[in-house]
Amino acid sequence: MNNPNNLKSYSAFLLKNYIEDLSKDAIAMTKKMNFSVCRFLMQFSEETLYAHTKRGFEDILQDIINDTPFQALIEKIALWKDGKSLIPRNTLSISDITSIHYIRKAVLLDFLKYYECSKTELIGLVKEISDYFQTSTELGLKAVEEIQTEELGDKNEIIHGILSSVPVIVTKLNKEGKITYSAGKGLESLGHKENDLKNISIHHDYIFPENTENIKNALKGNSVTYLGRAKAVNGEIREFQNYFIPDNNGAIGFSIDVTERIEVEKRFQNFIDVVKDYAIFKLTPDGFISSWNEGAEALKGYEKNEIIGKHFSIFYENDLKEKHFPEYELEQATLHGRFETEGIRLRKDGSRFWANVIITALFDEDKNLVGFTKITRDLTERKLAEERLKRSEERFRSLIEDVKDYAIFLLEPDGTIASWNEGAKRIKGYNEDEIIGKHFSIFYTEEKKKQKYPEYELVQAAKHGKFEDEGLRVRKDGSTFYANVLITALHDTSGKLIGFSKITRDLTERKFLEESLQSMNADLENMVKERTDELLKTIKELQRINNDLDNFIYTASHDLKAPISNIEGLISSLFEELGEISSLNVDLREIKTMIDVSVEKFQVTIKDLTEIAKIQKESLENVELVGLSELIDDVKITISDQISRNNAEIIYHLDDCNEIKFVRKNLKSIIYNLISNSIKYRSPERNPIVKIMCSSDEYFNTIICQDNGLGIKAENIDKIFNMFKRFHDHVEGSGVGLYIVKRIIENAGGRIDVESVEGEGSIFKVILPKGELELHS
Repeated sequence: MNNPNNLKSYSAFLLKNYIEDLSKDAIAMTKKMNFSVCRFLMQFSEETLYAHTKRGFEDILQDIINDTPFQALIEKIALWKDGKSLIPRNTLSISDITSIHYIRKAVLLDFLKYYECSKTELIGLVKEISDYFQTSTELGLKAVEEIQTEELGDKNEIIHGILSSVPVIVTKLNKEGKITYSAGKGLESLGHKENDLKNISIHHDYIFPENTENIKNALKGNSVTYLGRAKAVNGEIREFQNYFIPDNNGAIGFSIDVTERIEVEKRFQNFIDVVKDYAIFKLTPDGFISSWNEGAEALKGYEKNEIIGKHFSIFYENDLKEKHFPEYELEQATLHGRFETEGIRLRKDGSRFWANVIITALFDEDKNLVGFTKITRDLTERKLAEERLKRSEERFRSLIEDVKDYAIFLLEPDGTIASWNEGAKRIKGYNEDEIIGKHFSIFYTEEKKKQKYPEYELVQAAKHGKFEDEGLRVRKDGSTFYANVLITALHDTSGKLIGFSKITRDLTERKFLEESLQSMNADLENMVKERTDELLKTIKELQRINNDLDNFIYTASHDLKAPISNIEGLISSLFEELGEISSLNVDLREIKTMIDVSVEKFQVTIKDLTEIAKIQKESLENVELVGLSELIDDVKITISDQISRNNAEIIYHLDDCNEIKFVRKNLKSIIYNLISNSIKYRSPERNPIVKIMCSSDEYFNTIICQDNGLGIKAENIDKIFNMFKRFHDHVEGSGVGLYIVKRIIENAGGRIDVESVEGEGSIFKVILPKGELELHS
């Protein structure tokens, strides 16, 4: 149809009468279509879609009427290419452009049946409209191609950047499984360059089996993801994460070198597996356990095969499960990246422990949640320690507050009073509300304040850790008291000074007592001195008397020897003169016998007195190491008749001290008297047994003489060492032996003890100090 007015008049007719119907029909047809652009348009409201469609038809018809073909279309395409259209530029494909024009063309042609014209004219109109829409379709397709060319250039630039900087390998394979292209920085780790692998088949020995199987699957039309190995030129085996997708010519693959990452993950996993102080394991996004380490097994009690696949709420008590606390933990970790808490958790055996728990959310590169890591630490001991410390602090605080004999309070670093207890109130006189916040110098005399002594105390306490002092302090009422003060510096964990503790004790009474005691001590010292002088004087007098007594005994014994000898000689001469008369006269014989016995006893007494006189003089002379066993054997020979006559048995055990440093003669006298007396005072009911033993410690040797004789009455034990004291008349003796023994022992600085049970026997213990020779041996 050559006359364009027919098309213009038709367009004007439609624009005037049917524009609304055209728009509605176009929307209705769009809803029926299954093109992607149709699905995209359906997301808009019907009002917006209607307005947009109506505007499109108006622009087309107005271009025809105004004889300005395609002007509105060109302007819309320009806006679309610039991203300023209702439809985004990356939404429309070639098929979408074709679909839009198909819908518009179909709707317009549908309305031609209402137009009154000949069939020839109708065909002309259809041709005009078809030509119009064909041209507009071509313009749209050209715009799409331009956009795709532009985007392809951007993509190629991006791909080139990726291939040259990211350690990835891009591989193309044909349908026969032969590599047609390989490139990417990832080839460097294998020692290859671009296309070095070209023409290698997936069935080649160079290709590992896992690669062959997965690529064959991709060539069958399936996308595959897998971990595979590749051999470098130097023989090193490296690991790659591979992604292969099918395409029309075969398959395309992307391979990322993950060797170092896997090695790090293995080392990290090995580290986690051997950690025993922490339970470290992974959870799936819904909370099911997917890994387990030795620390988790040790802490929770579950073995790996028992716990993998179980929900981690198995470690929680029922009340927390009912509150959905495990799920809450995962929600918080997902929301904030991590979640930390402390609380009671359960072991396999049902026992409870106090745990510190950290849950960390794990996301992939696209920020999709892929799971969680969970680290649990057993803090039971720390919790118990904290609770003990808390109770201890509470008890200590209560104790401090209730203490009344000590003023105990805290100071700020500048000396301001920060706390107050009952003792402080009692001693100082201030209530808590009166004193808190005041400087502690309030307790010092004006003289001390002027000297800045309170400040000096704090400086010294801070420098040395504590400061102790005694002196006068001032109460609220102005009275003074004598105080002991201990100030201790307090520091935080970093060593920073945070204040002081101050303990004050009222020593007024003690000070008074000390002064009184000092006065008493002075008086006592004077009394002791006077008494000591008197004692020294008495000792000197006793020493003089003792010396006089020793001299007297020695002189008497010496002077009596000659007269006794003379008496003995005269008696003998007298009886010789009497001759037969004395032998025939019974009375004279008895008198002579009595005189002989008396003279003998007198001679024994003189001998004993002589021995006593010699003891003091010989006590420090002729000291030597004396063998006890030899000495006892010597005594046994001396009294062999006495031993034999009484069937006595002498037993001795001297392993501990077989040798003693002492005057041999004196030690023999001790042993002789003890053994002889044990046999003399035997029990008539049994043969005498005498046991001699010796023990030794650092400073003393102890000789023990034990018998089974008559024993001694308890009231007589303290008297047996008195001179001339005897308790048994049926036994001959002078009563001097034990006196001599005691005198010898005491002169040597020792002592003798007695234990006795009448009728059972006695035990004599001779305790002698060790001589210098023994102390240094």
